[in-house]
Amino acid sequence: MASPEPYLLYYNKWSICSQMVQLTLAFKGEPKDDVSSMVVEQKEIDIIKSEQLEEAYLTEINPKGQVPVLTHPSKLPKPISDSLDITHFITSNYPSLLPENRMDEIIKLLKELHAINYFSLSFGNKPAAAKAQEVAVDKKIAEPSISERYRKALVFKLKIVQNEKVNGVTDDEIEAQVENTKTFLEKIADFYEPGNGPWLWGQTRPTAIDVQVAVFIARLHDVGRGALVPDKLAHLREHMIGTNEWQELYQGRSTMFGVAGPRER
Repeated sequence: MASPEPYLLYYNKWSICSQMVQLTLAFKGEPKDDVSSMVVEQKEIDIIKSEQLEEAYLTEINPKGQVPVLTHPSKLPKPISDSLDITHFITSNYPSLLPENRMDEIIKLLKELHAINYFSLSFGNKPAAAKAQEVAVDKKIAEPSISERYRKALVFKLKIVQNEKVNGVTDDEIEAQVENTKTFLEKIADFYEPGNGPWLWGQTRPTAIDVQVAVFIARLHDVGRGALVPDKLAHLREHMIGTNEWQELYQGRSTMFGVAGPRER
């Protein structure tokens, strides 16, 4: 029997949304049937080198110029360019990530988690990072030799950068995201009791929300916002970091560029 045609996941190793999707894939378990099995190849997009701003990426892969993106030559009519949508696609094929008895709760919690602006929390004390992205796009728009199609794509990307990144590091937006995070994690803490098992609701294996909340908590810890995390959720992070799946993905790194990983501390 021929091997199934692979999906392709575009990612960046420092992107929190990429990490959430990658770790979800690592914990996917068994597919619901043979047709649902996903073989996923991965291609890193180097954000430092502005590969996300290249013409082919903006015009053919993701107009927002972001990662992650999931593609398939026949099973997906167009790339899935939203990390929450990618998560839902994965869970539709791998039921242990979205058990029926917790399905509605997990779907709701995933939506709330992905509504948080991670950039505000990660770079709120580094507004120059947002400005650098804006400058990089402006520089490309100013190039006289680019096609009109590419120029329009860059103008759209510039609006995304301004709305999500530049506006994301204002004092008011950072404060709003801090409050959103507190509210969300307090809700998660209500579903977690370390004495009942390592995962939410005492599940024997992690669901999609366990995986992605653990990545989020780790990012908060790595950027100095660990005080936002309820004390008992530290156990969730510690247990996840100790798994083979986490260690294989992160290879001793932290979740954040420029922050020492567990092996280096």
